[in-house]
Amino acid sequence: MKPLVGLANGLLTMWEQVRGRRRRRATTGPAEGSGSRWAQDGPAATVILLNWQRPSNVRTILDVYTRYRRIAEIIVWNNNPDLTFTHSDPKVRSVNSGELGLSTRWAAALLASHGCLIVVDDDLIADEDTIDRLIEWHHRDPERAYTLHGRNPTLDNEYAVHVDHVRQPTETLMHLTRLVCLDRRYVPHYFLALEELGLRIDPARGGGEDIVMSFALTHATGKRPLVVPGSYRDLLAPNGLANRYGSQRQNRTLIMRRCQAWFDGSARSQRDQGAHP
Repeated sequence: MKPLVGLANGLLTMWEQVRGRRRRRATTGPAEGSGSRWAQDGPAATVILLNWQRPSNVRTILDVYTRYRRIAEIIVWNNNPDLTFTHSDPKVRSVNSGELGLSTRWAAALLASHGCLIVVDDDLIADEDTIDRLIEWHHRDPERAYTLHGRNPTLDNEYAVHVDHVRQPTETLMHLTRLVCLDRRYVPHYFLALEELGLRIDPARGGGEDIVMSFALTHATGKRPLVVPGSYRDLLAPNGLANRYGSQRQNRTLIMRRCQAWFDGSARSQRDQGAHP
């Protein structure tokens, strides 16, 4: 199975590179023109990528992202104690540890050399124009998260209504971490929120680090995540959370509601302090 996954992803990478050379930049977004023409002198970003049991996917992603001009650094945090991950490209920095969970993506973000962070999962590859536009969105307003995958509560306050593949920028309550761009300065707010919430982020119970980060950043800046147009392709993901543990909806609903209560309570406390100095 693993050789077939590697072959499939390799063929997809070749196609992505050919398609990327033929594509023109989409008209939606804060910048116009071909990314290859203006990216060289623009602001740069650090990519944060976790590895656990899909090292072939990670290497496929690195083979692509190390060629993108405005990706200046890629931090790979390897959570697999049975595998030491290394990569020869000078853009790539590796951290090898035991299984420390999904919060390691935000721990890795604290080590970034650039304020603009692009946090990605190991099951997709965005094209270069999409990465460039995310960096430009951040450069224009670094006080919110920019993503291709947003989530809103249902009418019954369950998790969640999908907001994906948008044609126009659209605010949502939460972002996923499949592909999200945000500023490094707000990462500590995630750990502060996690402590105040008393949550343990467990993959077997729905993860939820993306939900916590969404509320933590909005709490810090007053701005919700923005889902923006973009293009990417999925990679094969045989060990995804849903494949390992089944539906995560119930537990993610509980995490979302905990975050809502924390956010609303904190906002009320701030209003009360303002009214009674």
